Amino acid sequence: MQDKEPDDFRESTALKEIWTIFRQNRIALFSFYLLVIFILTTVFSPLLAPYSSVEQFAQHELLPPSWVEGGTISFFFGTDDIGRDLFSRIIIGSAYTLGSSLAVILIVTLFGTVIGIWAGISHSIKSKILSNILHTFLSIPSLLIAIIIATLLEASLLGATIATTLAILPYFMHEIYKLTQQELNKEYVLMLKLDGVSNSTLLKETVIPNIMHRYIQEIGRSFATAILDISALGFISLGAQRPTPEWGAMIKDSLELIYLAPWTVILPGVAIIVTVLTLLIFSQGLSDTVKTYYERG
Repeated sequence: MQDKEPDDFRESTALKEIWTIFRQNRIALFSFYLLVIFILTTVFSPLLAPYSSVEQFAQHELLPPSWVEGGTISFFFGTDDIGRDLFSRIIIGSAYTLGSSLAVILIVTLFGTVIGIWAGISHSIKSKILSNILHTFLSIPSLLIAIIIATLLEASLLGATIATTLAILPYFMHEIYKLTQQELNKEYVLMLKLDGVSNSTLLKETVIPNIMHRYIQEIGRSFATAILDISALGFISLGAQRPTPEWGAMIKDSLELIYLAPWTVILPGVAIIVTVLTLLIFSQGLSDTVKTYYERG
């Protein structure tokens, strides 16, 4: 059997220590397990949903949730105005809302990290031009940028995903650029540069460990923004279209039922709120854990 390198042992020990610290935060730990459940639900939604998202049940229109008088356990969250099971639509809808947001954050994290660090550590004309462009974007809300881009594309979930990615990417890049610049401008880093330490060594041993907790926070914030933006685009008919059970589109389609069947609007909204809060609590808890780990080290 091949022997492990010393770096492998250090990495394994670091992960164990981070997990030990993280477990002490019960709220963050609960949010972690909840987030895992949400992600597994997204992946296996067609298998978990009791019914199809488009299946209609005649004479079962506008049934209330099962915990309300007149509801039935067969339709746990009730039904909408054409007899579709709301519980199944919310579960399957997680693949559209949460799944699309996950794709957005993966792309944003990949490109935003590379370009942001490059712009922060480079002193070329190109990096300065890029930083000025990124500063300009900060004056415009990401949702407004997403709406502008989405209007130029076909109204669909794919269009909303592309628009949200392009809207969030400049903000993420700017944050990584700013964090890198702040760290490189510290006195002890300048002293290391004078001693001839390379940029790659500075990044690996100084910059990345010191910005990691802020980096995790930014990923969590961007992920939450992606969920809200995709839902908002669906709500204003620039995202997912009928009969796709995307959570924002579900709220928009049932808005006229708010007084007659409020659960058709409230429950998709609760799904969005709970997912965003869980994500933010988890990212903050993980950020605090990583910060504590590096401070101890």
